[in-house]
Amino acid sequence: MQSAASTRSGGFPYPFLAAVAMVVAVSMAHYLTDPVHTTLHVVYQRLYYIPLLVGAGFYGLRGGMALAIITSILYLPHIVLHWGHEPLYRANQLAELVMFLVVGTLAGVIIDRVRNEREKHRRTAEELARAYEQLQATFERLRLLDRLSSLGALSVGMAHEIRNPLGAISGAVEILESSTPAGDHRREFVEILSKEIDRLSTIVSRQLDLARSTPHELGPCDLESVVQSVLALTVKQMDQQGIRSTCRVQPGIEPVEADEQRMRQAVLNLVLNAIQAMEQGGALEVQVGAEGDQAWITVQDDGPGFSPVALEKGLDPFFTTRENGTGLGLSIAFQIADQHGGDLVIGNREEGGALVRLVIPVQRVGNR
Repeated sequence: MQSAASTRSGGFPYPFLAAVAMVVAVSMAHYLTDPVHTTLHVVYQRLYYIPLLVGAGFYGLRGGMALAIITSILYLPHIVLHWGHEPLYRANQLAELVMFLVVGTLAGVIIDRVRNEREKHRRTAEELARAYEQLQATFERLRLLDRLSSLGALSVGMAHEIRNPLGAISGAVEILESSTPAGDHRREFVEILSKEIDRLSTIVSRQLDLARSTPHELGPCDLESVVQSVLALTVKQMDQQGIRSTCRVQPGIEPVEADEQRMRQAVLNLVLNAIQAMEQGGALEVQVGAEGDQAWITVQDDGPGFSPVALEKGLDPFFTTRENGTGLGLSIAFQIADQHGGDLVIGNREEGGALVRLVIPVQRVGNR
């Protein structure tokens, strides 16, 4: 049996034809049965209500009224031909025609109301499901921001304390490096010390970046200029790894109100993540665009993409899938986007590779 939705789509669906066929069959029984069999005619008369209810059940008010009219048209000649000589019984049969119309109409109205209520409840359930998903996303976002805030508050003091002796160690290593000849076997250890000190300095700087709660210098920011400067900064590293980079900018992009230095840092983190994901070379594409009241920068690569775990925890601080990674690049970019009233979305491309989109509102300061 077809659903109500499919039967209303058009044509002459089978339930309607079956109901009409039943009306025709009952009418034929009326016409072929001798009027002396009053009991059989009463039974036939009641059988008409079955197709009426079928029509109303499948098609609502339209179906109920259509079957009631067809029934009345087919039954009326029978009343005139067989019961015209009995005024009282004829009146009773004519009243039955009115009942056909009343029952078909009322049944159709009730069915339509039930369907409307069911559809209303279905839409409400869908809206509640969407609201729940949005609530869950908001909760996860707040949880992440709380972790970033707590991490920044706890680590800022430690970072400051580490930076002072680290500067002294760095100075001492520079002296050792200048006094160690290039052929000396100890030179290798000095270079290892210098490299690890740079790595520690980077970690300390990123720890301090997490502690910054708001952009410091809001002003007109040209996103295309930000992206081009980041690509120029990383071009040497990309050449060494055999990475081809392209930048696509939507025409007519207006400058946005943002901290240009922080935006550059966020984009640099995204580009470096993409570069590190393509150790064997590949293609990196950065897109800049705007739609409505939002501007966005998308960084995509053709590397291995995000794993399911990385998609879930990729924005968490210190989460990394690389052996020497700090796990702070995406977290800092997310925090910078949030500080500007925007968002950072990570995902995978259908053709393979990762896609990260940084979104910020257009003219946020001016709209306050």
